[in-house]
Amino acid sequence: MIIDTHAHLTDPKFDADREEVLKRAFESGVNKIIEIACETELWDKAGEFVKKDNLFISYGIHPHEAAKAREKDFEKLELLLHEKKAVAIGEIGLDYHYDFSPRKTQREVFLKQLDIAKKYNKTLVIHCRSAYEELIRILKNYEGLPKGVIHCFSGTPEEAKILVETGFLLGIDGPVTFPKSDKARQIVSETDISKLLIETDCPYLAPQKYRGQRNEPAYIVETLQKIAEIKNISYEEAEKITCENAVRLFGIGD
Repeated sequence: MIIDTHAHLTDPKFDADREEVLKRAFESGVNKIIEIACETELWDKAGEFVKKDNLFISYGIHPHEAAKAREKDFEKLELLLHEKKAVAIGEIGLDYHYDFSPRKTQREVFLKQLDIAKKYNKTLVIHCRSAYEELIRILKNYEGLPKGVIHCFSGTPEEAKILVETGFLLGIDGPVTFPKSDKARQIVSETDISKLLIETDCPYLAPQKYRGQRNEPAYIVETLQKIAEIKNISYEEAEKITCENAVRLFGIGD
């Protein structure tokens, strides 16, 4: 059983063939998918989409969207987290690479959502780009921090170790298959597989075999194969362990 723990299937790039994409995913061995709804205007569309079997959802306000956030959005977020299919809050966090929202606003919106996650004991799905030093400082100083995953981890091996020690899992995506992704492969090699999750982040970050194309959940097998190769274990064992990690973190067992 494979669980894609991070997908954006309500993205308009899937509007023409969303059902076919789901069919290919399930035929490839993907059993469950967690839809990430991190733009307020897509929350309702995503919530309707995940009413299908084997789909779950994480609601949140992405750091790119932080400047748009209003109090009514946080109030709605709290309500959405009561939905049966809502297994996490995210993706939330800091993005100092693009700075689409002011950094001060990103921090405020992130902390507000950490408080909501703590209030409802919801798993965290955290986005971080070019902001790991600040992210680590915030997480290490936050009391009663909920469990979670650092989505598409792109920090250093040292930062990976700190975050795992803080209690977080690391999300591994298609770029681990890229020929020049030595750092990503080093992190997989040095991190216990019990601390890894597999993700697509579709429609983004397609693995090497499909690089440049729209990514989709069926392609996650490429990432899983690369992890098995790096860890020198069978594909089946890598599948079993990463699935168990996801079930444990998100509480989505049968």
